[in-house]
Amino acid sequence: MSMLSPLLGGTRRLVMDVGQYGLLLGPVRRALVEPASAANDDLLRLLVCHYGRRSWEAGLIAGTCGNFSARLRGRDSIYITPRGANKSRLVVSDIQRVALSKQPDDLSKVSVELPMHRACYLADAAVGGVVHTHAPALTAVGIRGIDLGELLPEAAEAIGGIASIPYTPSGSNELGDAVARAVKGGAALMILERHGAVAVGRSVGEAFERMEFGELTAKAALLAAGDGAEAILPWWRLGWPVASTSRRRRPTRSTSVRDSSPAKVR
Repeated sequence: MSMLSPLLGGTRRLVMDVGQYGLLLGPVRRALVEPASAANDDLLRLLVCHYGRRSWEAGLIAGTCGNFSARLRGRDSIYITPRGANKSRLVVSDIQRVALSKQPDDLSKVSVELPMHRACYLADAAVGGVVHTHAPALTAVGIRGIDLGELLPEAAEAIGGIASIPYTPSGSNELGDAVARAVKGGAALMILERHGAVAVGRSVGEAFERMEFGELTAKAALLAAGDGAEAILPWWRLGWPVASTSRRRRPTRSTSVRDSSPAKVR
């Protein structure tokens, strides 16, 4: 019995989360118990599918938008989501393998944002995962020109550095170059003007967590800005003020969240 066998129980939640749409325990078990390159490749594909589903569940993407990729350390290739696929229903066989050192001959099967993903990996050898979403709050922050790093510096430090990228056409080499410069400068989350955001990490899981935390930070910034938050958040999630009778009420349009009285500390 492998000494890693007791750790297999930790994969149970992951498998239960994704098993319903075609991902099985086999790739995870082989990747943990048998340190073969093919097994690790299967695990990377599985994780890309998993975080595509997680991003959909978190409301960071919808439909076919967004793209995800992962790299096995020491390899000259990455695994990236296919073009035009619904990321909530990905299966392992959907994930495409692409070399980093050269442009693939056939681009019709891979995400249109491949240049941006390749640029992130080439900019920093420590990058093991890239997540690009059209997260609504981060998109709104980019449109409104809110500097999250200046407004919430501790959150920016926790994320690992936030950069803003001026609008550049989707899928272009120019966008890849702009994102690469930000990664080389130490940014882990890049807000793309009118185009969502992209996060990098040592793994695709870490990149997802940074994206998720960035979205939460952006929501906080929009709440602080007042009524602008109503454009992206339903009224029951705006954190309505608590009256002295402890009954929650929905504020009128003339009442801003900034002017609301905070709840008493008990």
